[in-house]
Amino acid sequence: MIFGGISGIIMVMALLGFALWKKGWIRILLSICIIIWGVFYMSYDIKIAAPLITMGAVLSIQAILVQIQHAREET
Repeated sequence: MIFGGISGIIMVMALLGFALWKKGWIRILLSICIIIWGVFYMSYDIKIAAPLITMGAVLSIQAILVQIQHAREET
């Protein structure tokens, strides 16, 4: 695995928690990191990779839509 066992799971959960907590561009960057992490996990276990890719995609789409909404409000 990429980080091995418990430490990898803790790292991914911390990254996911931080992505849920933060807003704006940081959320977009963290969600892309989660997607990339999920893609790397695909060769090891799809049961771990699928939720990571799904959560990363949902968070990135949500953050992009919020950024678009803020840009429209400014104009």
